[in-house]
Amino acid sequence: MHPLVVKHLLLPAHERLLGRPTAAYLRLLEESQWWPLDRLLALQQSKLRRLLRHAWAKCPFYRSRIEEAGVDVDRVVVPGPRRDSRSSLEGGHGSSQCFSALPMLSKADIRANAADMVDPTVRGGLHPYTTGGSSGDPLIFKIDRSRQAADQAARARSRRWFGIDLGQRELYLWGAPVELAAQDRLKGIRDRLTNHRLLSAFKMTPQRMSAYLDEIERFDPVHIFGYPSSLVRLIRHAQHGGRSLRTASLKAVFTTGELLPAGDRDLIAQAVEVPVADGYGSREAGFIAHQCPQGRYHITMESMIVELLDGEGRAVHGDEAGEVTITHLDALGMPFIRYRTGDIARWGEGDCPCGRDLLSLEIIQGRKTDMLRTTDGGFAHALSVIYCLRDEPAIREFKVVQRRNLHLDVSVVADDTFGQARKERVCRMLGRRIGQGVAVRLSLVDQIPPDPSGKHRYVVCEAR
Repeated sequence: MHPLVVKHLLLPAHERLLGRPTAAYLRLLEESQWWPLDRLLALQQSKLRRLLRHAWAKCPFYRSRIEEAGVDVDRVVVPGPRRDSRSSLEGGHGSSQCFSALPMLSKADIRANAADMVDPTVRGGLHPYTTGGSSGDPLIFKIDRSRQAADQAARARSRRWFGIDLGQRELYLWGAPVELAAQDRLKGIRDRLTNHRLLSAFKMTPQRMSAYLDEIERFDPVHIFGYPSSLVRLIRHAQHGGRSLRTASLKAVFTTGELLPAGDRDLIAQAVEVPVADGYGSREAGFIAHQCPQGRYHITMESMIVELLDGEGRAVHGDEAGEVTITHLDALGMPFIRYRTGDIARWGEGDCPCGRDLLSLEIIQGRKTDMLRTTDGGFAHALSVIYCLRDEPAIREFKVVQRRNLHLDVSVVADDTFGQARKERVCRMLGRRIGQGVAVRLSLVDQIPPDPSGKHRYVVCEAR
């Protein structure tokens, strides 16, 4: 489809049909990215007070939290470590103004209180989502149309930083099952009408990767988006066969979902000969930050307050690293207020040469998953097995280890409803992801300890 038809006709019609004000958000973001920091912080403060007033009025869980913390929602101020010479906004002068008086939000809090955290009357309704589960601790939550629009607009703005506009050809190497359900097939039709192509990262056999290269050559995308590890596998396969991902129209490659090691970035950049830019976010937290052409991870300040906190919940300063804790300012249907992501980062320092005053992060550690080997000589993204476990409601935590012989050892923390029939079904699903003859040994455990480093790795591949 011609890009201008998609940009000016199909995409606006699609967003209006869903009731998402994405175009209005994008117009704001195109303007606000050039605002001075003071004005961005003032916008955050206004939206934060709106969010807290809404959460107090509509969500019993937050009403209780706000009242117990003694926070005056009409006087609360934006938190953050960057109260420096660039900002004239001052922090709180008493507990009634102190945003940090509110407790942090964990996945356990959400599971235990989900029904009291939502506003069922929100415009456009609530829409269920589930985390990808790369943390081994999947979460079911709700999103409203306002938040969807905010995240969509932020993503579109980051594309424009690299000269890529709405409606241009996008190719995704992403977490999609190979065998699509009817609903997925309808989405596939929609994607083709809007110049999207989706290639599954869940089953990357040599034959399938060769077919992917054929599809990329035919489609000639303007940008490619995918997991870093999956892109690296595809590039190495291409190089082995004397082929390339580089096409005539390609302007950039975008990565997300995992850490992007410097070596992988260099390999991708050398293979495609266009900029490689990384994004940081998650399904539950939203579109947190994205690299600009200068390489800085700019925070989407217009819809996101980011705090970096130490183990005691205090803000870190300077070059200290802290846990990324977010408040999504446009998530009204199910507010995420001071949500702990489990990721570690530090603040970016100094002005960015791109000219944007948006605060920035230096990503230190995020969620990283291993590729798994398959019996036919290919690779499967770790999320292909994670999704099997994530979708079983009785499972609370898990860890998957693929041994050198390709067999899977799976440790599971589950509730009493996880009986033999469910166990056998999960094992069959996991086995199909790797291939015929693979043994899946599933053990029920009381807890899954962290690695010696203190970090949790929930998918580990020993088969190399």
